[in-house]
Amino acid sequence: MKEYEIYSLRCLDRMNPKGIDQTPCFSWKLKSTQKDTYQKYYSIKVWRENEILWDSGNVESPCTDHILYTGPALQSGTTYQWQLTSVDSHGHRAVSEKAEITTGILEKSFWKAAWVQPVRERKPVRDVTDSGAILSGAVHSLEYPEAILDAPVYMRKEFVADKKVKKAILYMTALGIYVCEIDGHKFSNLLAPEYTAYAKHVEYQTYNITKLLEKIGPHAIGIILADGWYTGKIGLMGIGEQYGKENAVIFQMEIQYEDGTAETICSDETVKWHTGGYVYADLFVGEYLREEGVPQKFSAPGFDDAGWEYVEKKEYGYETLCAQSIDPICCVKEIKPKLLYTPKGEAVLDAGENICGFTKFATYTEPGVEIGMEHSEILDQDGNFMQNIMGQNKNQKDRIVPAGAWTLYEPRFTFHGFRYVKITGLKEVKAEDFTICVLTSRQDKTGSFRCSDERLNQLQDNIYRSQQGNMVCIPTDCPQRERAGWTGDMGVYAPTAVFNMDMQSFLCRWLSDMRIEQHVDGQIPQVVPDIDSNKYVGGNTGDPHISSAGWGDACVLVPYAIYRAYGNTDILKENYQMMKAWMDYVEAKAGVDLLGWGKLFHFGDWLIPSIVASTHKPIETALRTKEEMALGYMVYVADCMKKIAELLGKTKDSLHYRMLCQRGKDVFCREYVTEDGCMRQSLQGLYVMALSQNMLTEKQRQGAVKRLADLIHENGDSLDTGFLSVPFLLDVLCENGEAKTAYRVLFQQKRPGWFYALQFGATTIWENWAAILPEGTRTNSSYNHFAFGCVGDFIYRRIGGLQMEEAGYKKVRINPDYSCGLKWAKTEYDSVQGRISVHWKKEEDTIYLEVLLPPNVTGIVHVKEKQIEIGNGRYSWTIEQQI
Repeated sequence: MKEYEIYSLRCLDRMNPKGIDQTPCFSWKLKSTQKDTYQKYYSIKVWRENEILWDSGNVESPCTDHILYTGPALQSGTTYQWQLTSVDSHGHRAVSEKAEITTGILEKSFWKAAWVQPVRERKPVRDVTDSGAILSGAVHSLEYPEAILDAPVYMRKEFVADKKVKKAILYMTALGIYVCEIDGHKFSNLLAPEYTAYAKHVEYQTYNITKLLEKIGPHAIGIILADGWYTGKIGLMGIGEQYGKENAVIFQMEIQYEDGTAETICSDETVKWHTGGYVYADLFVGEYLREEGVPQKFSAPGFDDAGWEYVEKKEYGYETLCAQSIDPICCVKEIKPKLLYTPKGEAVLDAGENICGFTKFATYTEPGVEIGMEHSEILDQDGNFMQNIMGQNKNQKDRIVPAGAWTLYEPRFTFHGFRYVKITGLKEVKAEDFTICVLTSRQDKTGSFRCSDERLNQLQDNIYRSQQGNMVCIPTDCPQRERAGWTGDMGVYAPTAVFNMDMQSFLCRWLSDMRIEQHVDGQIPQVVPDIDSNKYVGGNTGDPHISSAGWGDACVLVPYAIYRAYGNTDILKENYQMMKAWMDYVEAKAGVDLLGWGKLFHFGDWLIPSIVASTHKPIETALRTKEEMALGYMVYVADCMKKIAELLGKTKDSLHYRMLCQRGKDVFCREYVTEDGCMRQSLQGLYVMALSQNMLTEKQRQGAVKRLADLIHENGDSLDTGFLSVPFLLDVLCENGEAKTAYRVLFQQKRPGWFYALQFGATTIWENWAAILPEGTRTNSSYNHFAFGCVGDFIYRRIGGLQMEEAGYKKVRINPDYSCGLKWAKTEYDSVQGRISVHWKKEEDTIYLEVLLPPNVTGIVHVKEKQIEIGNGRYSWTIEQQI
């Protein structure tokens, strides 16, 4: 390793971003072999071809992130290079490799293309709207969904490039999902253009297609357009046409020739369309492809499209269009599955882990015989294939009828949440013929944790895998049943999420949709992006209150978690008006006595295990706990708002939220807590909420701690906390003298608990603590929900010992809890500053501690009773303990 190095160059928090339409900002990370190193100054240069466009000059600053470009205006569809030089406090000079930026469309007036769509009559939407019937299992997916689904359409347009092409850029998007190819060469992103709040936010993709137009002469662009999120059967209810009645596409090709001339090829009324091959292609239901109907070489010039029809132009405008702002969905892993035969004799592929993705194959087939691939998360108690996802249009089954003796098949318009795949229609199933592709929106892995207990290591793997599988376009609750952006899930999970992965651009895009979806009165929908069919989930009562404490609060909690992890106040500035409007709504409904907020509907401490087990009605957890949790979260979020307002220099607002926070604490104590610290309801989560937000007097606190510990012990040292309180549970115990109780809760293997699922081979985090009952009975739960993985944040901070002292990890506190019962633990985090590592191990009466901090980072290390301040570098301590 060199003495001083630069790595991880980013522009707009992405590596070599393509098609940006924002002013670039630059970030990088540093490594150094010397202690007490910091960046003294940096310089950035930006090139267009061989011309230096901007030189920042030497800027004296330790800052390494979000440095704004201030050079001449950039041009649309242009590739730029940039390079960084950094000099450290010891005089070492590091020069980075060059990185690239490609701009998209920088002015709306640039668009010349027309939105186009097929002219046809679609099947009427007859989907069930009774949520009770769907959730009870009374409504099932159709065995033959072709009765209700429409076919994707093929589109094509021919053009001529009659001179040598110097550069060709294609801008393209759709209301639906598209696959694009030129002259038979496929090049478009997976599941493009991805899921956004379509009514006001549609992202286009930028493709450099220069190499595809090397041949002088005729060419053709071909598109397959499917329903996707726009008209497909999406959400919990599985109801179609949530955004529109028909899919549409728009594309604009900008060609520059070697002789200096230019040409624009656009989507317009000359585009032709036809069906063929695909009978249907739905995100949730799956694909049905009949190979004999595929129009071969439809994207090649000279294809006979005499029987095709012309599209119609639509005036959808360009105002909703912006460049893709996150890295595209991609296959991050390919799995070769194992083949098993169930007691029923069915051929089932086992991926070995629960994932989000699809199954592809290349094998010998019988022409005309349908092959089916049905996806599910679990096998039943006897080892047979079980479809655990209930509801309408949740088939998760891909079907293909081969036209020849050899078939290669890869889904293009669907994905699934699964571990097992039931194969039908093949005389002989060979595992080696199949490949399972793991999908996610690409985000760099930043955090890792390993320790001496393999169960905890498996839990960390499960947390990470659930996060990966639920980060496709938006943060989803699950990758199979709903794929919905439930705000409450990310609200509780965000601190863990930003440790495991670089989530900046991904979550910022989702928050932009949250701002779009916010109601005029300040309410935040439970699900972002919001869809009309969500109203049926709550019974379509027409109640104007559509938000919930803890769920709507994500508009504050998520931006604040992003700021804490990455140290960038821009995220707070961008979302402050949304946060403030939400808090204004909460306060208006709370009234002068602050109790009105809790009288409305809230999900409360959702999914408390004991209440769910005794009533079999999850809604009972909401009804019993909504008042206390609503007020408790008002206090929690008001305290966050106070800190955010301080950071942004909004002194008046900060004072207001400080007073609101204190008023909330006073009301909570008066209404819900006795003088000796007993809650009006003996529920663990309510004690946790009161203690975590410091709402109690000292006398009340002591009584509440004892009562909480008693409740846990009475429950077999198991948790009985719900959705909103579980993130605070273990910290509350540790901070109040009950660390041993906290670790018994974490490490015990009984239900409910994090290790319980491991006994049943869980590879992801379950939605429900009781997804599988002790005797082995499988339920119709989701087996891939990241929310309860929020325990990861506790593990990294308390056991790993890596604690953030200043936002962006500019200063850290190293304070592992060696009494946790482990022999060793290693935590690493690639922060915006660089890699931080904490490794400790115990050998008899001695503890060995190693710490690595990157340049620009300082730390406080706890060594026995001492707190030692350190700069960056590698350090080690040997700590003798008294037995």
